Amino acid sequence: MKEKVEVLIKKCITAADTVRLFSGKIRLVSHYDADGICSAAIMVKALSREGKDFHLTIVKQLTSDMIENLSKEKNELVIFTDVGSGLLEIIQEKLVSRGTRVIILDHHEKQGEVQEKNSEILYHINPLDFGISENISGSGVTYLFARALNPVNKDLSVLGIIGAIGDSQTGSIGENWGLMGLNKEILKDAEASGRIKVERGLRLWGRKTRPLHKVLEYSIDPYIPGVSGSESRSVQFLQDIGIKLKEGKKWRTLSDLSEEETKKLASAIIAERAMNGEENPEWIFGDVYELPEWNGELSDANEFATVLNACGKTGNAYIGVALCLLDKNYMHEVENILASYRKEIGKALSWIEQHKEAVRETEHAIYVMAGNNISEHIISNVVSILHKSGVFSDKPVFAFAKTEDGKVKISVRISENLVNIGVNAREITVRVAAKASGEGGGHSGAAGATIPEGNEEIFIREVENLLKQNNLNTAPQEKIISSEASDDGVKDGTTKSKGCGQGTEDKGRGRETGNGKKMEGQGLVRYFIS
Repeated sequence: MKEKVEVLIKKCITAADTVRLFSGKIRLVSHYDADGICSAAIMVKALSREGKDFHLTIVKQLTSDMIENLSKEKNELVIFTDVGSGLLEIIQEKLVSRGTRVIILDHHEKQGEVQEKNSEILYHINPLDFGISENISGSGVTYLFARALNPVNKDLSVLGIIGAIGDSQTGSIGENWGLMGLNKEILKDAEASGRIKVERGLRLWGRKTRPLHKVLEYSIDPYIPGVSGSESRSVQFLQDIGIKLKEGKKWRTLSDLSEEETKKLASAIIAERAMNGEENPEWIFGDVYELPEWNGELSDANEFATVLNACGKTGNAYIGVALCLLDKNYMHEVENILASYRKEIGKALSWIEQHKEAVRETEHAIYVMAGNNISEHIISNVVSILHKSGVFSDKPVFAFAKTEDGKVKISVRISENLVNIGVNAREITVRVAAKASGEGGGHSGAAGATIPEGNEEIFIREVENLLKQNNLNTAPQEKIISSEASDDGVKDGTTKSKGCGQGTEDKGRGRETGNGKKMEGQGLVRYFIS
């Protein structure tokens, strides 16, 4: 692994030299989920420190039309973060062939190859190209690049961790519910920078901000049979084990519990999961990531990532970027953004519950036909919740929602069991979307596509044919295929800046030097020592 990382870092250093020497305006494009927003924030801060002029656009999905529009802007340097690998051929055709230098910092499976003639001006930096198949998100790759650009950017490692947590379906989280692989190395940098603290605890969302019974009601992973999804049963569960819901008039949170109460709650949850046949009932603990620079909702990295997703999905990606850069002027808007986000997801889940006819199940897959009833911006979140909660059987799930520009967004989820036998969501989606006159991309466990309205039945028919040919009940043959919750994609807004963010301080150019010794256990520093 170390050799692979060293080669990856070398490519980051070469690409960073291009940026360091560039004097024009840099065009940035990033995705609108937590991972993409963290990636954008890393680039904004890193470029600001270099005194670079740049223009950032956050998109819900990178499309060939967007690349065509970028080519008309006559940019000399374009940097894509958390997007780009799925459109290598179009980027070369529309941008590189016209003399535009391009840097792609992504972790999604690629479509196409970098042509040899373009290797001098197109830097495709994707861990998959170096045999690193998982355990780093788009923001992690972007952090490696920023670290190569300037060692002072080590403090941006915390954003690589928040992005990885927000993108947990890509395999960023290990079986012990802690970061692993390259993410673990990035975590060491974040801890050394004092921007994150790690401890073990119950992996329940809303530890510091939600009333305790609401934490249990909304717990999907881990799922608590007979409790998750029901406020009344959550209240009864706590009362049965003797845990008070209130302290005076104030609702208690998970962080308010004593050590003894926490143990009592954990034992009760494990017992409930075991009694109802949940696999690995004890998997309710994990690493808890604290952000010392924030208070309340944003002091927990999991909750921070949720806030960023909410910002992106509600058209407020610029606020997410600002929060990543420690701009607290937007704090008063966070509560309303989260409330709107949760309300939309709640309405969507209720709509599916009340409209069973919208869920079509075949021998091979499940199709959720949401139409205009669920926003394209949250359809991926909704299908992820339903898929992880066990509502659906162990079949591929395809959820359809109409987009604001008259197309159809499709969000795809495939269970870990199917991924393990070689079924790949991205390969299915890309192949079938093309036959339905659309575009697709993603990972092995989660993917997404956009197709013209009216082509839904063509898409479904092609999926059925493909899954039938690759009988999912047989041993792996040439199965169809890759993993992420953030497969979405339309423009949320743009940010223009010259040296924006927090100024152009900390110039400290150059690379770390030392005695050349590779220092194990000290984060990524050992890869940057020359």
